[in-house]
Amino acid sequence: MWVTRMNHLFLAIIFTIILLSGCSGGMPATTGIATSTHDTGLTPKQDIPDDFIPKDLHIASIGDSLTKGVGDETKQGGYTALLEEKLLGEKEVKSVTLENYGVKGHKTTDLLNRLQNDDVQEGIAVADIIIITIGGNDIMKIVKENFFDLSLNVFQKEQAKYEVRLHKVLETIRNQNSDAEIVLVGLYNPFGWFIDLSTEINTIVDNWNEGSKNILSEFDHTTFVEVDDVFSQTSDNLLAEDEFHPNAKGYELMSERIFEAIMVE
Repeated sequence: MWVTRMNHLFLAIIFTIILLSGCSGGMPATTGIATSTHDTGLTPKQDIPDDFIPKDLHIASIGDSLTKGVGDETKQGGYTALLEEKLLGEKEVKSVTLENYGVKGHKTTDLLNRLQNDDVQEGIAVADIIIITIGGNDIMKIVKENFFDLSLNVFQKEQAKYEVRLHKVLETIRNQNSDAEIVLVGLYNPFGWFIDLSTEINTIVDNWNEGSKNILSEFDHTTFVEVDDVFSQTSDNLLAEDEFHPNAKGYELMSERIFEAIMVE
């Protein structure tokens, strides 16, 4: 009887061991094998960082002569080529495809028409980042048409119309691409050398930039890049021979500001 009970107990122990082994993945428990991270020196698996897989960036640059790179004596393309080089230097960026749709002399009215172009629409639709330079020629048009009768009142009236057009530009872009980050580069005063005009233009540029920021704030995923101080708070010559467009150094500083804005996002 006692032997029979021992046999039953032995069989029960064997059955329990087999059952526990099945619950642990089918491998029998073995003494002497480490089962904790402390024993093995292994650490728990960490989440893969966002920059582990390099990104393929698609950028669409649209707007006026600043996007086109007019004034860059090196003929390298202004801020766009410099920005591309900076982005490729980042470990999380695998490649950069940058489409340049800038046209010299374009105002907001021209840009609205440009946004109806099939090629431009295709570039915007696939872009991760859309960079805009616009507004300088809108101001220059007012200066040329009212040169002998310039007043803040004239610029204020035109600013209201400009903001309506800018809103339409952003709305059109957003309809073509709902997710891309839109980067609007601010205006700067190129007339620092013209003392009689410089103070008034500073006020106008400040007002137009503030208005642009307000319009931009109505849309998601947008960034305003301030560049006016780049040109006003330096003794270096950052303008091309035409005294209006940036030179290579000016574009370099612009590209740094745009790069910083993009990398923050």
